Amino acid sequence: MLYEGNNVMKLRHYSLLITFIIVIGIYLTQINVCAATQQAENGQFNGLTLDVARRYYQPDTIKSFISQVAQNRGRFVQLHLSDAQSFAIENDTVGQTLANATQTNGVWRNNKTHQAFYSKSQIADLVTFAKQKHITLIPEVDTPAHIDGMIKTMRANHQTQQINQLTYKNKSYGREFHLSNASITFVKQLDNEVAQSFSGQADMHFHLGGDEFTDQTKSNKPYITYLNALAKNIQAQGFIPEAWNDGYMSRALNQYDKHIQITYWNWTADEKGAPGKERQKAWATMPELIHHGFKVFNYNDYYLYFNLSQKNIKSRNVAYMTNDMKQNWDPTIWDNDNDSSLNSLHNIVGSSVSIWADKDAHSKINDKQILTASQKFLSQFLQLARQPI
Repeated sequence: MLYEGNNVMKLRHYSLLITFIIVIGIYLTQINVCAATQQAENGQFNGLTLDVARRYYQPDTIKSFISQVAQNRGRFVQLHLSDAQSFAIENDTVGQTLANATQTNGVWRNNKTHQAFYSKSQIADLVTFAKQKHITLIPEVDTPAHIDGMIKTMRANHQTQQINQLTYKNKSYGREFHLSNASITFVKQLDNEVAQSFSGQADMHFHLGGDEFTDQTKSNKPYITYLNALAKNIQAQGFIPEAWNDGYMSRALNQYDKHIQITYWNWTADEKGAPGKERQKAWATMPELIHHGFKVFNYNDYYLYFNLSQKNIKSRNVAYMTNDMKQNWDPTIWDNDNDSSLNSLHNIVGSSVSIWADKDAHSKINDKQILTASQKFLSQFLQLARQPI
């Protein structure tokens, strides 16, 4: 009986051991599947950023861009809604209302500032169209700088007291929000109203801005507090927050909300000489951000910016830009045309081509010309962006 009892005990031990091995095997398989899935997802959320603040596009043109992105297996179109020239969306918070505007040939214009903007109804229609194409439409409300267009709108709506309380004139970057609790409260309200128009999508992102606002080369605690508060607020609405890389200082990386995904466009915000070298010492690199656990987007302004002008839309110039990008860029190339130490897509969520309207020269170019000129550049980019490294 004792012998038989020992055998039973041994069988039980073997059974437990086999069960344990099976469970561990399943667990390790799940880990490998998750890792493989994560690796497959890295670099796949790619798209187009459109500067609709400094150039008004007809809604049908934006739909054409959405269709182009979808046809080339892209995932998003980002709308840069605010800048020095205009605030391009209906918004009660800043007084951009249809009651204070006139619609002519489908275009809404503020009666006092004459800025063209998109109504909430037009945005809703664009979001519906984008969802049909499985494209995420991302709003960008750029603060604390690039707000002169917004200020014009507020001033036209007699919000002068708020302007004086919340903003100041930065000698380098124009009007900016103070990095204060009052500004945080106001911008939260502003962002929430915009977010309502872009809700109900898959993969919802909201770009909080944060470019070209500072000459800081030391830890900027007020900005960190400001950005983290806005990020927390927009996350509560179901959006993934994004921000430009300008405000990320190497020495303070443990203080930023890690849920913010960083759109990396330039190491020094194009500052040259001694100021540029100071920024290189202080501002975080894209590899550094990845190493600290941040997720990033590659917005390399050397290869991926399409700046509108009569010269740049000429077919030979578009061909040169497209071939240069094809031969020399991949999602790890983040610092102008310099080589990169990155050798994988780890924590690179995706990349974006950007069509900017910085110069007045774009005003003589029509929407169809821009669609045609950028088509090959955009399709080549979206092909490059999703390739494995």
